[in-house]
Amino acid sequence: MGFTIEDALNETKELYQLTLLCGQKGCANAMSWVHLIEDTTTIQQLWGKELIVTSGLGFQKEGALLNLVEYLVKYHSVGLIINTGKYIFDVPQDVLDYCENNDFPLLISPWHIHMVDLIKDFCMRCLFSQKEDYLVTQYFQNIFSDPRTIEENRNELMRSFDVDGDFQVLLIDIEDASQYSEIERRRLSLQLQLYFEKIECPYSFFWYDGYYVLIVNNLSQKVFYQLVESMYHRAKNRMRVSALHIGMGTQLKDIRELNLSYQRALSAVTFARMFQKNIICFDDMGIYQILFSIQDQKILSDMYHHLLDALIQYDQKHNSELEKTLYYYLKYDGSPQKIARSTYTHRNTVHYRIEKKNTFKL
Repeated sequence: MGFTIEDALNETKELYQLTLLCGQKGCANAMSWVHLIEDTTTIQQLWGKELIVTSGLGFQKEGALLNLVEYLVKYHSVGLIINTGKYIFDVPQDVLDYCENNDFPLLISPWHIHMVDLIKDFCMRCLFSQKEDYLVTQYFQNIFSDPRTIEENRNELMRSFDVDGDFQVLLIDIEDASQYSEIERRRLSLQLQLYFEKIECPYSFFWYDGYYVLIVNNLSQKVFYQLVESMYHRAKNRMRVSALHIGMGTQLKDIRELNLSYQRALSAVTFARMFQKNIICFDDMGIYQILFSIQDQKILSDMYHHLLDALIQYDQKHNSELEKTLYYYLKYDGSPQKIARSTYTHRNTVHYRIEKKNTFKL
Protein backbone atom coordinates (compact mmCIF):
# COMPACT_ATOMS: atom_id res chain seq x y z
CA MET A 1 0.00 0.00 0.00
CA GLY A 2 3.03 2.19 0.39
CA PHE A 3 3.92 5.62 1.74
CA THR A 4 1.43 8.03 0.17
CA ILE A 5 1.30 11.76 -0.34
CA GLU A 6 -1.58 11.76 2.12
CA ASP A 7 0.73 10.07 4.66
CA ALA A 8 3.38 12.71 3.96
CA LEU A 9 0.89 15.50 4.62
CA ASN A 10 -0.42 13.89 7.80
CA GLU A 11 2.98 13.01 9.22
CA THR A 12 5.33 15.77 8.00
CA LYS A 13 3.15 18.74 7.03
CA GLU A 14 4.42 20.93 9.87
CA LEU A 15 8.00 19.67 9.70
CA TYR A 16 8.40 20.67 6.04
CA GLN A 17 5.63 23.30 5.98
CA LEU A 18 3.90 21.57 3.09
CA THR A 19 0.85 23.12 1.45
CA LEU A 20 -1.29 21.21 -1.02
CA LEU A 21 -2.38 23.58 -3.80
CA CYS A 22 -4.38 21.15 -5.97
CA GLY A 23 -4.82 17.53 -7.04
CA GLN A 24 -6.23 16.31 -3.74
CA LYS A 25 -7.89 13.29 -5.40
CA GLY A 26 -4.41 11.95 -6.19
CA CYS A 27 -3.13 12.12 -2.63
CA ALA A 28 -3.76 8.39 -2.12
CA ASN A 29 -0.89 7.81 -4.57
CA ALA A 30 1.95 5.84 -3.00
CA MET A 31 5.43 6.96 -3.96
CA SER A 32 8.17 4.56 -4.99
CA TRP A 33 10.99 7.09 -4.55
CA VAL A 34 11.75 10.83 -4.50
CA HIS A 35 13.82 12.66 -7.12
CA LEU A 36 15.13 16.23 -7.46
CA ILE A 37 14.61 17.47 -11.03
CA GLU A 38 15.66 20.84 -12.46
CA ASP A 39 15.13 20.11 -16.19
CA THR A 40 13.11 17.66 -18.28
CA THR A 41 15.98 15.73 -19.87
CA THR A 42 15.96 12.87 -17.33
CA ILE A 43 12.20 12.47 -16.92
CA GLN A 44 12.02 9.70 -19.52
CA GLN A 45 14.20 7.58 -17.25
CA LEU A 46 11.60 7.58 -14.46
CA TRP A 47 10.02 4.23 -13.66
CA GLY A 48 6.69 5.55 -12.41
CA LYS A 49 5.26 6.46 -9.00
CA GLU A 50 8.14 8.83 -8.18
CA LEU A 51 7.49 12.02 -6.22
CA ILE A 52 9.35 14.92 -7.83
CA VAL A 53 10.92 17.87 -6.01
CA THR A 54 12.17 21.02 -7.74
CA SER A 55 13.49 24.46 -6.80
CA GLY A 56 12.15 25.79 -10.11
CA LEU A 57 15.63 26.83 -11.28
CA GLY A 58 15.07 25.45 -14.78
CA PHE A 59 11.36 26.29 -15.01
CA GLN A 60 11.19 30.08 -14.72
CA LYS A 61 10.28 30.81 -18.35
CA GLU A 62 6.65 31.13 -19.35
CA GLY A 63 5.13 27.72 -20.00
CA ALA A 64 8.13 25.79 -18.59
CA LEU A 65 6.41 24.72 -15.38
CA LEU A 66 3.33 23.55 -17.27
CA ASN A 67 5.59 21.59 -19.60
CA LEU A 68 7.17 19.94 -16.56
CA VAL A 69 3.91 18.75 -15.01
CA GLU A 70 2.69 17.49 -18.40
CA TYR A 71 5.82 15.35 -18.64
CA LEU A 72 5.41 14.11 -15.06
CA VAL A 73 1.83 13.02 -15.69
CA LYS A 74 2.87 11.31 -18.93
CA TYR A 75 5.61 9.35 -17.18
CA HIS A 76 3.41 8.33 -14.24
CA SER A 77 4.86 10.44 -11.44
CA VAL A 78 2.67 10.72 -8.34
CA GLY A 79 3.15 14.39 -7.48
CA LEU A 80 5.34 17.48 -7.43
CA ILE A 81 6.74 19.60 -4.59
CA ILE A 82 8.03 23.08 -5.50
CA ASN A 83 10.51 24.72 -3.14
CA THR A 84 9.17 28.26 -3.55
CA GLY A 85 10.70 31.58 -2.66
CA LYS A 86 13.78 32.01 -4.84
CA TYR A 87 13.16 30.92 -8.42
CA ILE A 88 9.38 30.45 -8.30
CA PHE A 89 7.10 32.56 -6.12
CA ASP A 90 3.61 31.94 -7.55
CA VAL A 91 2.34 28.91 -9.47
CA PRO A 92 0.55 29.92 -12.72
CA GLN A 93 -3.17 29.22 -12.90
CA ASP A 94 -2.84 27.04 -16.01
CA VAL A 95 -0.51 24.75 -14.06
CA LEU A 96 -2.97 24.55 -11.15
CA ASP A 97 -5.85 23.78 -13.53
CA TYR A 98 -3.89 21.05 -15.33
CA CYS A 99 -2.87 19.36 -12.08
CA GLU A 100 -6.43 19.52 -10.72
CA ASN A 101 -7.92 18.06 -13.91
CA ASN A 102 -5.41 15.19 -13.84
CA ASP A 103 -5.68 14.48 -10.08
CA PHE A 104 -1.97 15.29 -9.86
CA PRO A 105 -0.98 16.60 -6.39
CA LEU A 106 0.99 19.83 -6.47
CA LEU A 107 2.55 20.95 -3.19
CA ILE A 108 4.77 23.83 -2.15
CA SER A 109 7.34 24.20 0.62
CA PRO A 110 9.04 27.51 1.54
CA TRP A 111 12.63 28.19 0.50
CA HIS A 112 14.11 27.98 4.01
CA ILE A 113 13.09 24.30 4.22
CA HIS A 114 16.00 22.11 3.11
CA MET A 115 14.74 19.80 0.38
CA VAL A 116 17.69 17.45 0.92
CA ASP A 117 16.28 16.65 4.37
CA LEU A 118 12.81 16.06 2.93
CA ILE A 119 14.09 13.82 0.14
CA LYS A 120 16.17 11.71 2.52
CA ASP A 121 13.27 11.40 4.98
CA PHE A 122 10.71 10.43 2.34
CA CYS A 123 13.05 7.92 0.68
CA MET A 124 13.62 6.17 4.02
CA ARG A 125 9.87 6.01 4.58
CA CYS A 126 9.44 4.55 1.06
CA LEU A 127 12.03 1.85 1.79
CA PHE A 128 10.36 0.90 5.07
CA SER A 129 6.93 0.77 3.43
CA GLN A 130 8.23 -1.31 0.51
CA LYS A 131 9.74 -3.78 2.96
CA GLU A 132 6.35 -4.19 4.65
CA ASP A 133 4.61 -4.59 1.28
CA TYR A 134 7.14 -7.24 0.26
CA LEU A 135 6.40 -9.28 3.39
CA VAL A 136 2.65 -9.04 2.78
CA THR A 137 3.19 -10.21 -0.80
CA GLN A 138 5.14 -13.21 0.45
CA TYR A 139 2.34 -14.19 2.83
CA PHE A 140 -0.25 -14.10 0.05
CA GLN A 141 1.98 -16.02 -2.35
CA ASN A 142 2.53 -18.66 0.33
CA ILE A 143 -1.24 -19.15 0.54
CA PHE A 144 -1.57 -19.45 -3.24
CA SER A 145 1.30 -21.92 -3.60
CA ASP A 146 0.41 -24.03 -0.55
CA PRO A 147 -3.07 -23.54 1.00
CA ARG A 148 -1.94 -25.65 3.96
CA THR A 149 0.02 -22.62 5.21
CA ILE A 150 -3.12 -20.53 5.61
CA GLU A 151 -3.15 -20.41 9.40
CA GLU A 152 0.45 -19.29 9.88
CA ASN A 153 0.14 -16.66 7.15
CA ARG A 154 -3.26 -15.62 8.51
CA ASN A 155 -1.64 -14.62 11.78
CA GLU A 156 0.94 -12.49 9.99
CA LEU A 157 -1.66 -10.75 7.82
CA MET A 158 -3.86 -9.82 10.79
CA ARG A 159 -1.72 -6.71 11.32
CA SER A 160 -2.70 -5.22 7.95
CA PHE A 161 -5.95 -6.93 6.92
CA ASP A 162 -9.32 -7.89 8.35
CA VAL A 163 -8.74 -11.61 7.99
CA ASP A 164 -12.36 -12.38 8.96
CA GLY A 165 -13.72 -9.99 6.32
CA ASP A 166 -14.41 -10.24 2.59
CA PHE A 167 -11.63 -10.96 0.10
CA GLN A 168 -11.63 -10.83 -3.69
CA VAL A 169 -8.84 -11.59 -6.16
CA LEU A 170 -8.30 -10.03 -9.58
CA LEU A 171 -5.78 -11.18 -12.21
CA ILE A 172 -4.42 -9.05 -15.05
CA ASP A 173 -3.06 -10.82 -18.10
CA ILE A 174 -0.77 -8.75 -20.33
CA GLU A 175 0.37 -10.41 -23.53
CA ASP A 176 4.04 -11.49 -23.44
CA ALA A 177 4.54 -10.09 -19.91
CA SER A 178 6.10 -13.40 -18.89
CA GLN A 179 8.85 -12.72 -21.44
CA TYR A 180 9.68 -9.32 -19.95
CA SER A 181 12.74 -8.82 -17.80
CA GLU A 182 12.28 -8.31 -14.08
CA ILE A 183 13.00 -4.60 -14.54
CA GLU A 184 10.40 -4.26 -17.32
CA ARG A 185 7.76 -6.07 -15.26
CA ARG A 186 8.47 -3.87 -12.25
CA ARG A 187 8.18 -0.73 -14.35
CA LEU A 188 4.85 -1.97 -15.71
CA SER A 189 3.71 -2.87 -12.20
CA LEU A 190 4.38 0.64 -10.94
CA GLN A 191 2.36 2.10 -13.79
CA LEU A 192 -0.59 -0.25 -13.18
CA GLN A 193 -0.58 0.49 -9.47
CA LEU A 194 -1.21 4.16 -10.18
CA TYR A 195 -4.63 3.22 -11.52
CA PHE A 196 -5.54 1.43 -8.27
CA GLU A 197 -4.40 4.07 -5.80
CA LYS A 198 -7.95 5.23 -5.05
CA ILE A 199 -8.86 1.92 -3.43
CA GLU A 200 -10.08 2.84 0.04
CA CYS A 201 -9.49 -0.51 1.68
CA PRO A 202 -6.52 -2.77 2.53
CA TYR A 203 -5.13 -4.28 -0.66
CA SER A 204 -2.04 -5.90 -2.15
CA PHE A 205 -0.71 -5.82 -5.72
CA PHE A 206 2.09 -8.02 -7.06
CA TRP A 207 3.34 -10.26 -9.88
CA TYR A 208 2.75 -13.99 -9.45
CA ASP A 209 2.88 -16.97 -11.80
CA GLY A 210 2.47 -15.00 -15.01
CA TYR A 211 -0.15 -12.49 -13.86
CA TYR A 212 -0.44 -9.21 -12.00
CA VAL A 213 -2.51 -9.95 -8.90
CA LEU A 214 -4.73 -7.55 -6.97
CA ILE A 215 -6.27 -8.62 -3.65
CA VAL A 216 -8.84 -6.35 -2.00
CA ASN A 217 -10.26 -6.63 1.51
CA ASN A 218 -13.78 -5.43 2.42
CA LEU A 219 -14.47 -3.56 -0.80
CA SER A 220 -18.00 -3.63 -2.24
CA GLN A 221 -18.24 -5.49 -5.54
CA LYS A 222 -19.97 -2.54 -7.23
CA VAL A 223 -17.19 -0.12 -6.28
CA PHE A 224 -14.56 -2.70 -7.20
CA TYR A 225 -15.98 -3.30 -10.66
CA GLN A 226 -16.25 0.44 -11.36
CA LEU A 227 -12.64 0.89 -10.30
CA VAL A 228 -11.50 -2.02 -12.50
CA GLU A 229 -13.34 -0.63 -15.53
CA SER A 230 -11.72 2.76 -14.99
CA MET A 231 -8.31 1.12 -14.58
CA TYR A 232 -8.76 -0.88 -17.81
CA HIS A 233 -9.60 2.15 -19.94
CA ARG A 234 -6.80 4.27 -18.47
CA ALA A 235 -4.27 1.48 -18.99
CA LYS A 236 -5.34 0.88 -22.59
CA ASN A 237 -5.11 4.59 -23.37
CA ARG A 238 -1.81 5.31 -21.63
CA MET A 239 0.22 2.10 -21.67
CA ARG A 240 1.90 0.49 -24.64
CA VAL A 241 0.53 -3.03 -24.30
CA SER A 242 -0.88 -5.04 -27.18
CA ALA A 243 -3.47 -7.04 -25.25
CA LEU A 244 -4.82 -6.79 -21.71
CA HIS A 245 -7.40 -9.12 -20.15
CA ILE A 246 -8.81 -9.07 -16.61
CA GLY A 247 -10.40 -11.89 -14.61
CA MET A 248 -12.23 -11.29 -11.32
CA GLY A 249 -12.70 -14.02 -8.76
CA THR A 250 -15.69 -14.33 -6.43
CA GLN A 251 -15.90 -12.19 -3.32
CA LEU A 252 -15.66 -14.64 -0.43
CA LYS A 253 -15.76 -14.38 3.34
CA ASP A 254 -12.65 -14.99 5.44
CA ILE A 255 -9.07 -15.26 4.27
CA ARG A 256 -9.39 -19.06 4.41
CA GLU A 257 -11.37 -18.74 1.15
CA LEU A 258 -8.71 -16.60 -0.53
CA ASN A 259 -7.25 -19.43 -2.59
CA LEU A 260 -10.71 -20.27 -3.96
CA SER A 261 -11.19 -16.67 -5.12
CA TYR A 262 -7.75 -16.86 -6.74
CA GLN A 263 -8.61 -20.09 -8.59
CA ARG A 264 -11.84 -18.53 -9.84
CA ALA A 265 -10.00 -15.41 -10.98
CA LEU A 266 -7.64 -17.72 -12.86
CA SER A 267 -10.61 -19.36 -14.60
CA ALA A 268 -12.06 -15.94 -15.46
CA VAL A 269 -8.84 -14.52 -16.91
CA THR A 270 -8.35 -17.71 -18.97
CA PHE A 271 -11.87 -17.27 -20.33
CA ALA A 272 -11.21 -13.58 -21.07
CA ARG A 273 -8.02 -14.39 -22.95
CA MET A 274 -9.58 -17.22 -24.97
CA PHE A 275 -12.67 -15.24 -25.99
CA GLN A 276 -10.84 -11.88 -26.28
CA LYS A 277 -12.93 -10.22 -23.57
CA ASN A 278 -11.78 -7.16 -21.63
CA ILE A 279 -13.09 -7.89 -18.14
CA ILE A 280 -14.79 -11.09 -16.98
CA CYS A 281 -16.22 -11.87 -13.53
CA PHE A 282 -16.30 -15.55 -12.60
CA ASP A 283 -19.80 -15.10 -11.19
CA ASP A 284 -21.05 -14.02 -14.65
CA MET A 285 -19.63 -16.95 -16.59
CA GLY A 286 -22.66 -19.22 -16.31
CA ILE A 287 -21.99 -22.81 -17.40
CA TYR A 288 -18.46 -21.76 -18.37
CA GLN A 289 -17.69 -21.72 -14.64
CA ILE A 290 -17.59 -25.49 -14.79
CA LEU A 291 -15.65 -25.75 -18.03
CA PHE A 292 -12.99 -23.21 -17.07
CA SER A 293 -12.51 -24.65 -13.61
CA ILE A 294 -11.01 -27.78 -15.17
CA GLN A 295 -7.33 -27.80 -14.25
CA ASP A 296 -6.25 -29.72 -17.36
CA GLN A 297 -6.30 -26.96 -19.99
CA LYS A 298 -5.63 -29.47 -22.78
CA ILE A 299 -8.99 -31.08 -22.08
CA LEU A 300 -10.64 -27.67 -22.19
CA SER A 301 -8.97 -26.73 -25.48
CA ASP A 302 -9.84 -30.07 -27.09
CA MET A 303 -13.45 -29.81 -25.92
CA TYR A 304 -13.75 -26.24 -27.19
CA HIS A 305 -12.53 -27.11 -30.67
CA HIS A 306 -14.44 -30.40 -30.83
CA LEU A 307 -17.77 -28.77 -29.95
CA LEU A 308 -17.49 -25.32 -31.51
CA ASP A 309 -15.22 -25.50 -34.56
CA ALA A 310 -18.13 -26.13 -36.95
CA LEU A 311 -20.10 -23.23 -35.49
CA ILE A 312 -17.10 -20.88 -35.60
CA GLN A 313 -16.37 -21.80 -39.20
CA TYR A 314 -20.01 -21.08 -40.09
CA ASP A 315 -19.72 -17.64 -38.43
CA GLN A 316 -16.58 -16.84 -40.38
CA LYS A 317 -18.07 -17.96 -43.68
CA HIS A 318 -21.44 -16.21 -43.27
CA ASN A 319 -20.38 -13.27 -41.08
CA SER A 320 -22.91 -14.39 -38.46
CA GLU A 321 -22.81 -14.36 -34.65
CA LEU A 322 -23.91 -17.82 -33.61
CA GLU A 323 -21.00 -18.27 -31.19
CA LYS A 324 -21.89 -14.99 -29.50
CA THR A 325 -25.53 -16.06 -29.34
CA LEU A 326 -24.51 -19.36 -27.74
CA TYR A 327 -22.51 -17.49 -25.10
CA TYR A 328 -25.50 -15.35 -24.10
CA TYR A 329 -27.85 -18.33 -24.43
CA LEU A 330 -25.86 -20.14 -21.75
CA LYS A 331 -25.38 -17.00 -19.66
CA TYR A 332 -29.11 -16.17 -19.53
CA ASP A 333 -30.48 -19.73 -19.38
CA GLY A 334 -31.89 -19.52 -22.88
CA SER A 335 -34.00 -16.36 -22.36
CA PRO A 336 -34.46 -14.69 -25.80
CA GLN A 337 -35.57 -11.42 -24.13
CA LYS A 338 -32.37 -11.12 -22.07
CA ILE A 339 -30.21 -12.12 -25.03
CA ALA A 340 -31.88 -9.47 -27.21
CA ARG A 341 -31.32 -6.76 -24.60
CA SER A 342 -27.68 -7.66 -24.05
CA THR A 343 -26.82 -7.89 -27.75
CA TYR A 344 -29.03 -5.00 -28.92
CA THR A 345 -30.65 -7.41 -31.34
CA HIS A 346 -34.30 -7.85 -32.29
CA ARG A 347 -35.95 -10.87 -30.64
CA ASN A 348 -36.88 -12.39 -34.00
CA THR A 349 -33.21 -12.35 -34.98
CA VAL A 350 -32.31 -13.97 -31.66
CA HIS A 351 -34.95 -16.70 -32.19
CA TYR A 352 -33.56 -17.36 -35.67
CA ARG A 353 -29.99 -17.63 -34.39
CA ILE A 354 -31.01 -19.97 -31.59
CA GLU A 355 -32.80 -22.22 -34.08
CA LYS A 356 -29.80 -22.10 -36.39
CA LYS A 357 -27.44 -22.85 -33.48
CA ASN A 358 -29.54 -25.90 -32.64
CA THR A 359 -28.75 -27.41 -36.05
CA PHE A 360 -25.16 -27.88 -34.87
CA LYS A 361 -24.40 -30.89 -32.67
CA LEU A 362 -23.02 -29.13 -29.59
